[in-house]
Amino acid sequence: MNGFMRVLMFIYSVIISLLSIILLYALIDDGIFADLLSPLASIVNDPTSKIIYLAILLVVIVSCVTSISTLITSGRLYKTKLRRTDIGSVDIGADAIESIALNSAKSAQVGIKSAKARVTSAKNGAIKVNINAVLYSNTEIPTSMSKVQERVKKDIERYTGIIVENVFIKVSRVEPVVAKVEGR
Repeated sequence: MNGFMRVLMFIYSVIISLLSIILLYALIDDGIFADLLSPLASIVNDPTSKIIYLAILLVVIVSCVTSISTLITSGRLYKTKLRRTDIGSVDIGADAIESIALNSAKSAQVGIKSAKARVTSAKNGAIKVNINAVLYSNTEIPTSMSKVQERVKKDIERYTGIIVENVFIKVSRVEPVVAKVEGR
């Protein structure tokens, strides 16, 4: 999820949460919003519709809390991965892991022109690696990208000791190979 969508989702969650709290308060004190929320007055006074109203509000509140917690926990790995040794601890930053992934992908010699890597958290302290790649046109995509996946996984696990759950590669573009013309 990109940054703009995360901000929009956060604003939506906060607005819905505040609205739910206000409506819950109206359920408790039915006289406070009599003028502003006159259609809700009939709902608050009827016992069966009061239960339905409360159930709907609880579903909305639970969905808001879920979306806020998803926004907080998902996304890019910003924290460092901690490796403990006998002497002390070693913090491995997300940027370092992304650099290892990019170096592994480019050094695989399979026709990657450029690439971007992103590391996210997975279960049990593992990580997920997403690579967005631009390839040259003379590249066999399935075989070469499986080689890149294996190499990235192997290199990250070897150099950092962090388990890689999966490596997802998205080929965003294929560009022609441009021959260099030397001057006379």
